[in-house]
Amino acid sequence: MRSRLAPGVWFLRAFSRDSWFRGSVLLMTFLIYTCYHMSRKPISVVKNRLHQNCSEIIIPINDTHSLNDTTWCSWSPFDKDNYSELLGGVDDAFLVAYAIGMFISGIFGERLPLRYYLSAGMLLSGLFTSLFGLAYFWNIHMLWYFVLIQICNGLVQTTGWPSVVTCVGNWFGKG
Repeated sequence: MRSRLAPGVWFLRAFSRDSWFRGSVLLMTFLIYTCYHMSRKPISVVKNRLHQNCSEIIIPINDTHSLNDTTWCSWSPFDKDNYSELLGGVDDAFLVAYAIGMFISGIFGERLPLRYYLSAGMLLSGLFTSLFGLAYFWNIHMLWYFVLIQICNGLVQTTGWPSVVTCVGNWFGKG
């Protein structure tokens, strides 16, 4: 007498090897693109710390700032009255680079090996996101640094969408 397979094993055997590959590619591309979006969030968190309301924070004893200075704990150059424009300029640098990069990235994504193009884009996206935050530890107070990092980050972020769409299209067909 032959024993019957458990329902879970029967369910797993019902799919072909090609179906498993397609499913794993779809899952991986979904996770990859999720990581691209997650790497955009830390910068918005850091921006809140670049200019903050310092009136509710206790000034350290050895600090030389006056009690009326409401930006003593903010990060230069974002500690001025035009901080909103400066932070907006940093955002614009990312968005303009992202918009321009989307035109170019699709062309490269179709002509280069996808695994290398997507991997390099993900690693560089993580690097530029980290470099934005490392300005604190490296004591960088120059606006051009933040703008340059955001431009580079915007350009490498564009490697995600065209590559993921091409990858899924190759496995599931263009239709």
